[in-house]
Amino acid sequence: MSNILNLQEINQQTALVLAKFSIDAGNNIFLFGNSGTGKSAIAMQAIKECNYKINYINLSVIERNDLCGYPDLHSNSPTIDFKLPNYLPPLDGKADQVILFDEVDKASPEVLAPLLELLQFKKINGISINVASCILTGNLPSERVYANQISSALLDRGSKYLLEFNFSQWLNWAKLNNVHDLILGFLQSNPDFVCGKDDNNLYASPSPRGWTYASNALIKANSLNIFEIETITQIISGYVGSNAGLHFRMWYEYYRKFEPFIKSLIERGSMAFNFDELVPTEKLIFVISTCFSAKQKVISDKSKKKFVYLERLCDFFNKYKVEKEMQVIGLHNSFSFDQITTLKLYECKVFFDHFTKLSENISFKK
Repeated sequence: MSNILNLQEINQQTALVLAKFSIDAGNNIFLFGNSGTGKSAIAMQAIKECNYKINYINLSVIERNDLCGYPDLHSNSPTIDFKLPNYLPPLDGKADQVILFDEVDKASPEVLAPLLELLQFKKINGISINVASCILTGNLPSERVYANQISSALLDRGSKYLLEFNFSQWLNWAKLNNVHDLILGFLQSNPDFVCGKDDNNLYASPSPRGWTYASNALIKANSLNIFEIETITQIISGYVGSNAGLHFRMWYEYYRKFEPFIKSLIERGSMAFNFDELVPTEKLIFVISTCFSAKQKVISDKSKKKFVYLERLCDFFNKYKVEKEMQVIGLHNSFSFDQITTLKLYECKVFFDHFTKLSENISFKK
């Protein structure tokens, strides 16, 4: 796809594949994209999966001497010797580090010369350093983040791509990284709030990174017994902005309303509540919250009876004839096949058969 930067657009999964290829090939790669869309996270994941150590360097705070080193004033050599910075150790054997240069678009122009040598030769002042590959990430000029025009000489020393955010792929990552189910359910039903619009007048705007921070804050608030809706709304809004925070408030209000009944359903198998009387939005929030509650109970219960919570979840689906699409959203919001494998949830035959049957047969409405 064409764009003003003339860069090939790729999604998160492709970015991971290409980053791993660059590392294995000993090449460099540039990843550009909107703030908070996962550039650095993808880079770190690629480095870990290739079994290299991560050497993170923020170029926005680096000066020329921080890269090229300082003259060794105590050397007896008739020529000037330079001492390398300790975070760029000389090569001793096979390189086992990959450098992640973050904020390349904010690098000072004086850093360009040593960076060019480092990218092309993996050397500083002629000294080979411990680096197998480099990944460089930066924001887009349109974001008004004090970005500099990046030198073509620098860009020519690696492959260059524009990261295009894909919500489905981020959702899979979020489930594996414990992003709160309520936030995931909200975003699935309100995809316009995943990323903010390109409006330079806004100080707060939703982003995948913002929602991840908001999730961490929500989990922490719950652990501190902070449940008051106004406070929770202010906490969430601080990370994703007022508009998104207010829309999320409705979901949290329903969750707090349904929580006692969901707890009774999952822990005792019954509840004094008529699910059929709810409107569709309320039903969806109830289903998502029930799946979340069942998952949390299974994770926390180490006994052999833990699968009873999943069986009660399936009984709830069957008793109230919950719409299949709603079941799929709730189940896939809380469970992934990776989680089912890791937690051995396939040993609960009732749940696993129900989950796989829905996953195979359901077709979502566009």
